[in-house]
This record gives sequence, C-alpha cells and structure tokens, in this order.
Amino acid sequence: MINNDVVVVVEKKTFHYPDSQAQLRALINQHKAGSPTKPDVYWIHLKPKEIAVLYFTQYGVLFSHGFIKRALFGLGYRYRKIHKALATGVYANRDVQFKIIFNLVLIMSLQSPVLSIDCKKKERLGTLYRDGKSDSQGGSQEAYDHDYPYLGEGKVIPHGIFDLQKNLGFITIGSSSETAAFIVDNLRWWWFNFGINDYPDARNLLLLCDAGGGNSYRHHVFKKELQTFAKEIGIDIIVAHYPPYASKWNPIEHRLFCHVHQTMSGQMFKDYEFVKTLIDKTSTKQGLKVTVRINLKDYQTGIKTDKNQVDEKKNSTTPNYTRTKLQNCSLNSAFIYFSFLKYSKSNSYTPQYFQITIMSNHQFPQ
Repeated sequence: MINNDVVVVVEKKTFHYPDSQAQLRALINQHKAGSPTKPDVYWIHLKPKEIAVLYFTQYGVLFSHGFIKRALFGLGYRYRKIHKALATGVYANRDVQFKIIFNLVLIMSLQSPVLSIDCKKKERLGTLYRDGKSDSQGGSQEAYDHDYPYLGEGKVIPHGIFDLQKNLGFITIGSSSETAAFIVDNLRWWWFNFGINDYPDARNLLLLCDAGGGNSYRHHVFKKELQTFAKEIGIDIIVAHYPPYASKWNPIEHRLFCHVHQTMSGQMFKDYEFVKTLIDKTSTKQGLKVTVRINLKDYQTGIKTDKNQVDEKKNSTTPNYTRTKLQNCSLNSAFIYFSFLKYSKSNSYTPQYFQITIMSNHQFPQ
C-alpha cells in the first residue's frame, strides 16, 4: 500500500516590532515605584498578563506572557520576594559597640574561649507541618492541616553554644522554657564536659549574645545565675551583648544555626531522640561538628531577683546604664556598653551592665 500523505514545510513567520522595547519601557515607567535610599532599586505591581493587556489597549498588539517576561528580564527586572531587612528601631552607638566586640574577640581569643550563645527557633513535637522537602517514595509525609498548639506533643527548645576558635557547636534540647537557669545549665554542661579540657589555662570566658531573650542585659536573674556559675568555675566571665536590632550578627546565627536548620528541614519531629539524631548529623566541609544532649528538666518561669543582689552603680549622666572603669586600660572618649561579670579571689562576684570607652592599647585586664 502506497502512502500518499504529503508533507508540507511551512516557514515560521516572525513579526518584528522595532519600537516594542521602547514602548514597553515607557509603559512600565508609568507604574514603577522606587526605593527612597537606593536609586537603582525599582519595582512594579503589574503582572505580565496585566502589562500585555495595557500594551494591547495602547498599541493594538497583543504579546504573550513569555514575551513580556523576557522583556522585563532584559530591562533588569527579576521576580523577587519582599526582603525583611529594615530594622524596627535605631541604636545610636551601634557602630561603636561592634568595634568593641570585635576588639574583645580579637584580644581574648588568643588565650581564652570565645562563645556565641543563643536559642534557636522553638518547635513542637508531633505530626505538624514543617518547611522543607525530603526524598520520599509513593507520596509525601502527611501532617495536620492546621498547626494548633494542642496538636503538639511537646516543646522543642534548642539552645546553642558555638565555640568560635574550634568551630564546634553544642546544643541542648530543652522541653520546658528558655529561662536564665536553662541557659546557664547549658554553659555549665559545656564547661565541665568540654571547655575545661579544651582550655585548661583559661583565665577569662567571653560570651557573645543578643540584647534580648533569656540572656537579656535587662534580666537580673540571668546575671545572678552567671554569678553562681563564675563562682563554680573560678574564672572571669565577660558578656558582650550585640546592639539592639542586630541579633543576626551574632556568629552562632550564621555559623551554626543555619546549618542545623538545613539538617532539620522537611522532617517532622517525632520525639526528642529523633530531633537529637537530626542535629547530630550537622557538619560542614570546614570542619563544623555538633554535640547534642537532651535536657527534659522543668524550669520555673517568672522568678524574681532583687536587683540589689546584683552590684550595679548608676551613672548620673546616663542613669539607664552603669559605668565602670577597667584597670590597666588606656581609654578615650568613645562610649560603649556591654555586660561584665568578674570573679575575684575574694569571692566577690560583681556583674555589671555598663559603659566603657574603647581600649586604644588593645589590652584587657587580667
């Protein structure tokens, strides 16, 4: 049998609109908004479909959505989410405080441990949805369609310690609350199991932490717990708080928690042991390793501490802060504040939240 079908090759027609780019640019410019501080940042509220309709209305030519997308790309537009980057407040001495923290880390890391501490986002155990993806066969894992708290089977409170010199992470998984006692218990676990062996000759301990949370500079109970801890270990403890609205600069955020987040992504938390197994797997090519423990102790909240138990002397010129002059330091006139807890041979423990001036000779008192 002879096949009499005829194949006809038709050349694809291409229509050229030489003024389309200029017309699209003019049309988009009518609907764009821009940043008041960055002259090269613009955005539009129109979708490609809406731009195509507007162009057809004005010029009588209907372009496809794909053509509009390519045209937007050629004009420098990208499809982006809104970026959370603006601080909700302003702190006057922000830059100065960052310089002080940098100097403290530089000086103390030569002989003493420098730890960055913080509490990661609190989660819940149970069949609850969590962001992320995982490899599955035959279908996806199923979770409740709503994340009501009563559907959870317990709280997951990961408090982390990051050793800047050794690139090591230590995380305690709690189930109660992020209290000062819980934070200091984590420090105590780190010191008596790891720190005392890694830093046998340490004379100081520097803690980097946020200005808020359970380790806030406002909480006298946190200072009192540190007093007790300093008495136990017998060394000086210096606590440097990052400026308000600058918690993301805390090293633990971008050197430990970001990797832990990727390890736990897309997994439902069945029980505490499973959470521990997930975090234990966290590692990087740069040598990051994480040690995890579970602490199911119940910590009491709402504990009140008399501020008179913490030796703070108000400065008459800046009554919101206390001020102490460090001995053996050459000082200038640029002020900055951070928390300081001193252990002395006379068993006097004086935590202070104070202003100090920058140490121009880069010496820290022994």
